[in-house]
Amino acid sequence: MDAERTTILVEAARLYYEHGLSQQQIARRLGVSRPGVSRMLQTARDQGIVMITINDPTTGGKRLEQQLIEQFGLREAVVVPGDSGNYRQVQKRLGQAAAQMLDRLANDGLTIAVSWGTTMQAVAGSVGDRQQKNMTVVQLNGGISRAEFDTHASEIAKEISKKYGAIPYLLPLPAIVDSKTVKDAITSDRNIGRTLELARQATVAMFTIGSFGRHSVLVKAEYFNDVEVDQLLADGAVGDICSRIIDKSGKICSNSLNQRTIGIELNEINDKSWSIAVAGGERKLAAIRAGLQGKLFNTLITDEWVATRLLSAD
Repeated sequence: MDAERTTILVEAARLYYEHGLSQQQIARRLGVSRPGVSRMLQTARDQGIVMITINDPTTGGKRLEQQLIEQFGLREAVVVPGDSGNYRQVQKRLGQAAAQMLDRLANDGLTIAVSWGTTMQAVAGSVGDRQQKNMTVVQLNGGISRAEFDTHASEIAKEISKKYGAIPYLLPLPAIVDSKTVKDAITSDRNIGRTLELARQATVAMFTIGSFGRHSVLVKAEYFNDVEVDQLLADGAVGDICSRIIDKSGKICSNSLNQRTIGIELNEINDKSWSIAVAGGERKLAAIRAGLQGKLFNTLITDEWVATRLLSAD
């Protein structure tokens, strides 16, 4: 095949496979007929210019899931396709996988406790309409921001409740208050206390894991001033679960801060039959690893990129 012909075949192949143009668009650009483009693409494949590889994500995912279960003593693991380059797509897949797990676990009389965050928004948006009898969805932790930054905490629990025809119990409160005295006064309220007790009794808890740094959700929501952020980072903070800040070993970073946080305790979350963490993406790797080290959940839904690095690092 002469060089000029090869150049045209390569150009047609790039336009089709890399740039996503239709055969008709390529025909107009190259000044040939659409059937001519089809023949060129076939020739490019026949000549080895184009080589198509099909990767079945379920094969690698199932292997990683089993390795995560064995390595970290998990009850269950779900690994979705993904890499470090497209977090929005990964988050969407995480939401879909978590919603599928909720659908599998949902039954009459079940109580599900949920946290908030953009990943949990993806979960709520992916849950299908499925009416259950006497089902309850309860908010795990406070989430009203002291700034204009909206955490959408109550909306997530309400949306999941609506999809299942469940009764929602909400915590229309800040995630963190100014003192333990204030927290004790708030949580002594009969209705708030009842909601927290329902969260403790829930069979299923589903939550995301946040990374901790100057751009973290809790920091953007102005729950900490600069001095507090500096101190938490100096104390080794890497992430949060239900607004409770943890270090790389999965231990609470600041007891005084923990005493001001509204929601059930980490050990109460992990004691559940299903304690499900839904998190992925490169920026959350250290926080997810910390949660595993601290055995803060028994089920993990994450992506291939994170799963691979969790296993290799460990």
